[in-house]
Amino acid sequence: MPINANNTTVLYDDTALAAYLRSVGLTYQDAMLDATTLADSSLVNFPGLSSQSFTMTGLFDSATGAGTVLDEITSRLGSETAVATTVSPNGFTAGNSAWLLPALTVDYQVSSTVADLVPFTLNLGAGASAGVGICLTDLAAQTATGNGASQDNSASTANGAVAHLHITAVSGTTPSMTVIVQHSTNNSTWSTLGSFSAATAVGSQTLQISGTVNRYVRASFTISGTTPSFTTLVALSRF
Repeated sequence: MPINANNTTVLYDDTALAAYLRSVGLTYQDAMLDATTLADSSLVNFPGLSSQSFTMTGLFDSATGAGTVLDEITSRLGSETAVATTVSPNGFTAGNSAWLLPALTVDYQVSSTVADLVPFTLNLGAGASAGVGICLTDLAAQTATGNGASQDNSASTANGAVAHLHITAVSGTTPSMTVIVQHSTNNSTWSTLGSFSAATAVGSQTLQISGTVNRYVRASFTISGTTPSFTTLVALSRF
């Protein structure tokens, strides 16, 4: 079914970027290694390492200072720490598709042309394994300990996964939240697939998971504090 591009949502760490973007693209690429020998009559290629990247174009926002979009982007230049970046073409709703990239900033370009708005281009490369998966939760406030809805993959997978946790707003007195990704073979008995670190403020985390991922997955929340609230998205991609 076709999807309206206006539904696309983007989280870069704890920052929603869609209001500043005009396009976002995901590229998957395998290096083609030359395996041609003297006995061949044409070029022979062999697949090598794969790579993933995001390209984003948007309208430059001149606001400066901590927490602005400009600061969020430029402060990452030269950093060796990957930033959890998640894109959903149809919006951050549980069960919707999601593109997960633990991202390193490759380059950031801004240019000015007479009689036009100032655009920017942001190119992000993979700092760790990336993939296409699903949202385990809506982007919504989590206020109490509990479990998200289970997501059915129809079958288990054997090659691990990557999961992202984004927290875009936090309120309450001494709030704390620990998010665990759980999996199940029967949608009844659950075990821990991986755990994010306890969070008390806005930010993001990336979780690399190895081994078997059972058919069903969900996010589980342990939340404490006085009137705590965490606006949260959890997404997962199997390999």
